Amino acid sequence: MITAKDFTKVQRQLETYLSEHLGDVKVQVGENIHYRGTNVVITCAQFAGWLPEQRFHHVVLAIPPDCYDRHLRRGIVWFELAPGETPQQYMGMPRSEDIAAEAPAIAVMLQKKGFAGRMLALLGPHPEDASTTHFAATRQVLAECKLTNAEIEKACLYLIAEGAYCDMQVLMDVLPKLSGQKS
Repeated sequence: MITAKDFTKVQRQLETYLSEHLGDVKVQVGENIHYRGTNVVITCAQFAGWLPEQRFHHVVLAIPPDCYDRHLRRGIVWFELAPGETPQQYMGMPRSEDIAAEAPAIAVMLQKKGFAGRMLALLGPHPEDASTTHFAATRQVLAECKLTNAEIEKACLYLIAEGAYCDMQVLMDVLPKLSGQKS
């Protein structure tokens, strides 16, 4: 929990930690900025096109655990915004829990479309080229599978629910499950 007297200090710390991993970031810490309670608002151009859970995942990874545990683990309302994005737009974005009931059908669809093989064909020879921050290759392959934008979004949410927040995690953690291999 952040006390009001520590807002500025925590804001500066977060800007330092996050800028090392995400580039140009703007951080606001305060009461009732966009929602009741203590808010942490992070604005970053890299967030454009990312789903909310991807944003939060990468933010938390960039914060040292002791700082996160001491100030940020409880009682915080987080907003990870792309420039020009409103809090209302952000709060209206889908989360992996929204597609939980559809997850088995999405997995079957990805298998039928040959998603694992297509990802391996694209990235397998050079797995080091897989992004560790976003789903660029994943979205490319899903589009090549002839999925609609809505289906691509649901597939990405399914991958997040499976623990993948970027192409590298799709390649290393989810593809073995989809292709029937043991991880």
